[in-house]
Amino acid sequence: MIKLLALQGLQMLYHYTSLDGLIGIINGNSVWASHCKYLNDSTEYIHALNAPISLSNNIYMDDDYLSTFGFSIRKALDDMKHNDVFVSSFSEKPDLLSQWRGYCSPGKGVCIGFKREVLEAFCKDNGLNLNKCIYNEDEQFQKMSALIQQCQAEFPKPAVSREDYDAFDSKGRVDYELNYQKYVTKGDGKNQADAALNNLCNSITKLAPLFKDVGFHEESEWRITAENPTCSINFRAGISHLIPYITLSILSFSKDAIGEVIIGPNASSHNCSNSVSMLLNSAGFNGVNVRTSKIPFKSW
Repeated sequence: MIKLLALQGLQMLYHYTSLDGLIGIINGNSVWASHCKYLNDSTEYIHALNAPISLSNNIYMDDDYLSTFGFSIRKALDDMKHNDVFVSSFSEKPDLLSQWRGYCSPGKGVCIGFKREVLEAFCKDNGLNLNKCIYNEDEQFQKMSALIQQCQAEFPKPAVSREDYDAFDSKGRVDYELNYQKYVTKGDGKNQADAALNNLCNSITKLAPLFKDVGFHEESEWRITAENPTCSINFRAGISHLIPYITLSILSFSKDAIGEVIIGPNASSHNCSNSVSMLLNSAGFNGVNVRTSKIPFKSW
């Protein structure tokens, strides 16, 4: 019974927005995915890259035998900072006070329940990713460490063993390091090295946007992520800068995507509920359950 209830609770993922946001989603048949470097929590994406950068620095500085491997990772990660990653956020939890406060206009918030199976099908069909955010720091570090270890397993192996390297004199060690670096950057090992580094960067690009500070764990956030999309990039005005975004045509993909809409704390919840139902029906979204928040919160 406990497992069944848990699965039922994940049948929908919720997107908190304003009434204007709801109109835009319905009329545009899409939700927005914003560039992660321009979000309020943009520092978390950069912070997520600090773990593999730190690990690669440790390898480079503390292990001369593998210094070429450590340097190669660090260079690849530095180039990764130029990637364009867009995210669209959802929550496992409907009618959550912190979400009403943080992501909705006072007295004008709505929570759109998207059917998880539709989101998953849309992402699969469009080469996108839908995953739950990771809040635990130990888990974050372990996942990044595992990716570094996987990269090392795929990276060209040194021509000599660690025991032989330890037996070299200073000149022998320098010659080994220079030869190994040349082998993976210009020699026969370059293709294998490039493939291992590309796999690492692709995996980190998918993982890093899911890292969130533990202080936000209550949100139980899920994210759709799009890496370096080829579609058109749009812009909207933020508080202090423009925010690049792309559109995800989820409602064009399936008119059955929305399971319910929750009206947030509102001075006129009855009229708001009726008008939202009219909007949904007029746009062909029939049978969507519209209900009002049970939270006694007044923000108007």
